[in-house]
Amino acid sequence: MVRNLSVLVVCLHVVAASVLAAAPQARPEGEPSKQSAPAAKEQGTDAEKPSPAKADGKAKESQGEGKEDKDKPVKRTFFAAPMENETGQKQYEPVAAGLTDLVSVLLAQERNVTVVERQKLEELTREQALSLKGLTAQEYAVQAGKLLEADTVLTGRLFLLDRKLTVSMKALEISTARVVAADQISCRPEYLMEAALQLARKLAGQMAMPLPEIDLKAIDASPIAGLHFAQALSHYYAGDMDAAIMQLMRTIDLDPDYTEVHYWIGMCHYRLGEWPHAVIEWEKLIKRRPKSDLAKAIKDLLAEAKAHEKASPVERLGPAEKKSPKEDAPSEEAQ
Repeated sequence: MVRNLSVLVVCLHVVAASVLAAAPQARPEGEPSKQSAPAAKEQGTDAEKPSPAKADGKAKESQGEGKEDKDKPVKRTFFAAPMENETGQKQYEPVAAGLTDLVSVLLAQERNVTVVERQKLEELTREQALSLKGLTAQEYAVQAGKLLEADTVLTGRLFLLDRKLTVSMKALEISTARVVAADQISCRPEYLMEAALQLARKLAGQMAMPLPEIDLKAIDASPIAGLHFAQALSHYYAGDMDAAIMQLMRTIDLDPDYTEVHYWIGMCHYRLGEWPHAVIEWEKLIKRRPKSDLAKAIKDLLAEAKAHEKASPVERLGPAEKKSPKEDAPSEEAQ
């Protein structure tokens, strides 16, 4: 009997041990369950989900190379094509021609931007120049940009909206014909400088090329000829011819190749009725850039100014004529 009881006790111990092994073990409050990884996956738990820090680290590793490419500054060489003047007024032709130049000058304050001077078009071969004939405005801009080895072209149009000048401009990537930036802004003519700066900032921002701070009040001390030129245009359209002439003279002092200055100084004198001075400036332009659009545009104005000059009592100021030694020598009567 005792032997049978001992066998029974042993059996009970074996059964109890088996039950305890199969049953879940008790754990202290707050301690996570020790489920196996496969079970956790089946139940949709976060057992194998990496922590946010680890996930971010892995994402950075996988995207590291791409991120470096994205953060790498993009260098661009711009060609500023003349804008289309859709105002219906000839007085805005020079503005349409110069606004893209102005915006490109402002964009060039970003160190990764280079601007190709439009005057280099005059240096093209005859065959190259002929390739630009008969093209639409955008086709002309792209083809001219290619010839001048630019990779991005600035183009656009100028029109009137609610009696305000509206500038619509875009940056076109030459190799892909893709518009990389585009915007428009409206302003009164006397605020062209401020409008151009705002437009340049918008375009630069879209191309991930933020511009440095440019203080318009500090332009007088600026060594950048284009900024003085823009300020001069603002003064011109505000009716302050004297201030415009001062800024234009500062422009050409800084950059003697800024030949369009002669056109605008002539226009200032023309509006002031100072015909002899207008003639002098326009003749300088024609002499230096005889094939330029501005030289062709002022032919009628030059003829008109010369007609007024003949009837004007104001003595024309020009280079002093050389006198012969005899003329310089005192006369016998004077002695």
